[in-house]
Amino acid sequence: MRSVNSTLIVAAFMLSTVTACGVVETTPAESQALAQKSSVDAGRVEAVDMVWSAHRAFFDYAGKGEHQVIAYYDASRQMSVAHRASPRQPWRFHKLPSYLGWDSHNNVVVGIDEAGYIHVSGNMHNDALVYFRSASVMDVRSLEQVPTMVGGEAERHVTYPHFFNGADGRLYFKHRFGSSGNGVELYKVFDTQALQWRQLHDTAFVDGEGERNGYFVGPTLEHDGMFHLAWVWRETPLASTNHHLSYARSRDLLNWEASDGTPLTLPIRLDSAEIVDPIQIGGGLLNGQTPVALDSKNRPMIVYQKYGPDGNSQVFLSRREGAGWKTVQVSNFRDYRAELDRQGALALDLDTKAPPFVDANNNIVVPANFRGDDLEYLLDPETLNLREKRIVDRFPRSVKADDLDNGIPLHIRPLNIAGQASREWFIAWEALPPNRDKARTSITSPTTLRVHYVPLN
Repeated sequence: MRSVNSTLIVAAFMLSTVTACGVVETTPAESQALAQKSSVDAGRVEAVDMVWSAHRAFFDYAGKGEHQVIAYYDASRQMSVAHRASPRQPWRFHKLPSYLGWDSHNNVVVGIDEAGYIHVSGNMHNDALVYFRSASVMDVRSLEQVPTMVGGEAERHVTYPHFFNGADGRLYFKHRFGSSGNGVELYKVFDTQALQWRQLHDTAFVDGEGERNGYFVGPTLEHDGMFHLAWVWRETPLASTNHHLSYARSRDLLNWEASDGTPLTLPIRLDSAEIVDPIQIGGGLLNGQTPVALDSKNRPMIVYQKYGPDGNSQVFLSRREGAGWKTVQVSNFRDYRAELDRQGALALDLDTKAPPFVDANNNIVVPANFRGDDLEYLLDPETLNLREKRIVDRFPRSVKADDLDNGIPLHIRPLNIAGQASREWFIAWEALPPNRDKARTSITSPTTLRVHYVPLN
């Protein structure tokens, strides 16, 4: 904070200009506005609100143009939204009538459609739809609860809400209908002219046939103009029953295909899905941690974790090559095995949520986090052989600078604008890990939700 305050002081000092007639003074409001602009240009951190910290439920940070919106749970567990028209404007707040319990599945998400209406949903784990929409464009204080999107039984059992935008800015919403081990995936699209949602497909997108359900990462809009999606299947609420890593892609979200271009008929079922890695039940596959990206030749790559031949949990990469998928073990942990014979949100030591990417030297980079260390595995782009393993800072160090030494983990999310993660804007807050969705014996003090701006140059 010292550097930010120094920036503000310097900016305020420079607002007085000596002329032949003396000193020309600016108004206090003008001084503050220019000081804020200067601090933005130089980089800054600012507190937004005090937030719930006794267990982790993820917040969301979205933008459109210069507009920024944060959806979160405040210190009293109340779903809250903050918006500002630009980084030089103050935050405007709005409290929504929804309160978080102890379930770490109950994340809150925000979407912005092509017209600028703000959409918020969350606090659901097989619960009735919780959804709010602004009555006016980019007006957080006009957020109103909307009881249904398209109606029907599916909106009485909603889990994993997710907003995402198409290349044209159109807003989509997807969620699970049903429960763990027994659910289908549904997609909706918003019409900004009629101010109405409609079902995107005539049927469910993915159908577990009453025996299982899919856990998805994506769809992710990549630079080839297509949406890419990876998921696992799960038979019961036990995380150990995840199996069969799967993949699909689409240009318009209506027509889907396998990685070789073979059309997929909806709903996609286990027997019709493209199987990337036929991991069996009990194989250590973890849901929600299968990010997909493209290499320099537009071949899809998926990072995930499962048990290796030695029985330990390991990081793996699969890439589409020739007539199939090539799978390599990336890590070599010797003393860690994720025990997954349990249900509820789990606190685990290995995280593979960050997507792979290609660096400036054409290496395939596989990120992971293990016991608090951000790791990068550099693979040869042709053979996928390991070239180097290194400990890195996945996020700028300054984002972690205000993290208190209190034993509470720091959570960081970049600003998301139409599916693209910012490299300059981040939110950060502290919250304890999940407790398998059960109440703790004590409640930690609220922590500070901060916005960080870290200029690239």
